[in-house]
Amino acid sequence: MGFIKFTKKTSLNEEDRKALQDLLNFEKQKLQKELKEIEQSLKALSGSKKKSKKKK
Repeated sequence: MGFIKFTKKTSLNEEDRKALQDLLNFEKQKLQKELKEIEQSLKALSGSKKKSKKKK
C-alpha cells in the first residue's frame, strides 16, 4: 500500500501523523461499509438460488 511505503522512510510530525491516521481510518470505515453491502448482496444471491432450486 502506498501509505505504508511512504511512512516507512519518512518521519512525520505529530500533526501530519494524526491527519494521516484520520484519513486512513475514514477510508477503512468506507471500505468496511462497502464490504458489508457486498456480503449482503452475496447472501441475497445465494438465498435466491436456494429458493429457485426448491421450486423445481
